[in-house]
Amino acid sequence: MPTYIDLTVPWGPEIQPLDGHPRVSFEPITTHEVENRSNTRVTFSIHTGTHIDSPYHFYPEAPGIDQMPLDMFIGPARVVDLTSTARPGQPISVDDLKGAVADPRSLAKKRVLLRTDWATHHWNQPDLYAHNPYLSEDAARWLQSQGIRALGLDFAVDKAFPYPNHYIFLGNSILLMENLIHLGDIPSQEFTLIALPLKVVHGDGGPARVVAMVE
Repeated sequence: MPTYIDLTVPWGPEIQPLDGHPRVSFEPITTHEVENRSNTRVTFSIHTGTHIDSPYHFYPEAPGIDQMPLDMFIGPARVVDLTSTARPGQPISVDDLKGAVADPRSLAKKRVLLRTDWATHHWNQPDLYAHNPYLSEDAARWLQSQGIRALGLDFAVDKAFPYPNHYIFLGNSILLMENLIHLGDIPSQEFTLIALPLKVVHGDGGPARVVAMVE
């Protein structure tokens, strides 16, 4: 029987949002006490918590999250352990990646998840986006050149505006899965990733439940 590991941030007001983005908020529409049923209005940014960026996020003529083929969200994956080299507020280099990947050819056509454990410990803390590790542009281009299918991270892919790494990945139809947690709980380096976003019409992204399935 397969084992399932949930890699998703608990979704609610506790999530630390990006600067300029609203915090997740819930407002009752109906309640058990008055209408004998619960229904809720939610305010949030698509790019809060565990979510997937579509190419449309940075490219106005590119497909939205609802237009991406489903096989991009489900399939072979690999986790790359960067916990020994990643540092708060510092870039992750090409050498860091090469030191963690014995054979770069093993990344081709995979959904690659980069593990630093940052979001696992900081997803609800004010420093989530203030002191996080991030990819150098050279590291982003190196990953893109390996022919990966999608990139998942437990830290921010870019340091700040103008967000060059978003352009590198999304411009090459490499989906970005951000704010993953518990990558250290995956017992195998190779596994199947299930990362299904909401089917937001021409969405620049979508909240997602992301799960590692280990046989």
